[in-house]
Amino acid sequence: MSRPAPATPRPPAQASLWKRDLEFPTLARAWNEFDVARHKSELYRMWYAGQHAGLPHHTALLTAGDFKRSRPVQRLRSLLLAGTKRRVSLASIIRAQPKLFLPFEAALLELGEESGNLEECLRLLADYFAAEHRMILWIKRKMSYPMFNLIAATFILPFPLLFFGHTGQYLLAVAGGLTLCFSLGGSLLLAAARWYGRRTKFVLGRLCRALALGVEAGLSLDRVVDLAVKAAASPRLAAHVARIPRDVRGGQPLAKTLAGAGLVPQQMLAALEVADTTGNYSDTLKRLADLYDGGYGR
Repeated sequence: MSRPAPATPRPPAQASLWKRDLEFPTLARAWNEFDVARHKSELYRMWYAGQHAGLPHHTALLTAGDFKRSRPVQRLRSLLLAGTKRRVSLASIIRAQPKLFLPFEAALLELGEESGNLEECLRLLADYFAAEHRMILWIKRKMSYPMFNLIAATFILPFPLLFFGHTGQYLLAVAGGLTLCFSLGGSLLLAAARWYGRRTKFVLGRLCRALALGVEAGLSLDRVVDLAVKAAASPRLAAHVARIPRDVRGGQPLAKTLAGAGLVPQQMLAALEVADTTGNYSDTLKRLADLYDGGYGR
């Protein structure tokens, strides 16, 4: 009797811009990477509009467009379109290509399908990615100036060659510099953006916004914390939460779970204590997110 083939390990879920690594991205590809959140927001907004109008899933996704300017979102839409056309469940579609979905994104889609509240989950995802894109857009503007300086330096640094009459060598140096900039500059651009995006205020903003998203979707509190910590992309915060057993996280107040992480300030813990008492997590978390990330969710 032949032995069954070993199960193929499930690939890890896709990380956000703050974690995702590309192998030697070009400058153009890295620049387009900043727009993934915007295109995801558009996709889920169009899907939500179609769902609200009573259209079948594949019809709503068909009207959303091709998203040719964002290959990850184009693959995501094609996967969803093919699966929903064959009436495959969203859970099965996600299991087929888990790297195309963020952890909380997959959780909300599965929850919406199981609970019959997919329309609201699509709206929440559209709002979340729109807020993330507004924050990334601000960082993108910050990255424009150093990127311009990098390109300008390829023309300025070899200028002495042109001054002494070595025009051919100058052109070769400029061409080589531009080639390096456009072929390897993407890694530097993404590294700088991730460094800036991991500042404490942005980490706390992503944490609060993801917590609010999970609470509004109706996920259990322990699941909300797990997904929000992944969205925050903070190893320090993840290590703190991992030390708390899951059953403990699900039964204790949110402020107590995040206390002692070292990253969460006392003012935020005080606001969460009020939310734990009143049960009004959504408004509190959204206000905290606006406070820390500069109001990009508005």
